[in-house]
Amino acid sequence: MINNIRFLIFLSKLAEVYPIGRFKYAPGTLASLIGLVFGYYILIMLKIKFFLLFVFIFVIIGYLLCEAHIKLHKKKDPKEVVVDEFAGQFVALLGIIDTSDISYNLTSLLLSFLLFRFFDITKIGPIKKLEKLPGGFGIMIDDLVAGLCAFLTQAAILTSISQPLILKTL
Repeated sequence: MINNIRFLIFLSKLAEVYPIGRFKYAPGTLASLIGLVFGYYILIMLKIKFFLLFVFIFVIIGYLLCEAHIKLHKKKDPKEVVVDEFAGQFVALLGIIDTSDISYNLTSLLLSFLLFRFFDITKIGPIKKLEKLPGGFGIMIDDLVAGLCAFLTQAAILTSISQPLILKTL
């Protein structure tokens, strides 16, 4: 039993992306910002096809980490769990532009971050309902849909001004 408890504690800390989830102020925003930088680096290193596979695997692992945290702490939607912010920000990153111009890249990354935080915080439309789903699925899905909304909004904005998205290089 002790080994199971220790393993659950370890998984719980991973769900918190410890110590980020324990920050007193805006741990979700901090996690999203770190996820933006980390995700962008991975996207550039892996290219889009493997990044999509990485995100898929990350989401499955994130779900399992959330389940472990819930089992250990008996909380429905713990605020200290921020692995879902990473996953949502990774999805939002799919809408960034494909360019070597650093100012366009920074603008695109900022837009991705701001749009994801907007949809994650406001929980517009179905996002609020998805958050209420049980367990790790409910924790993860609302952020994934917020990331999808951010991606679609950013893609619409950038393609309307004729910017090539990284996703188009698939």
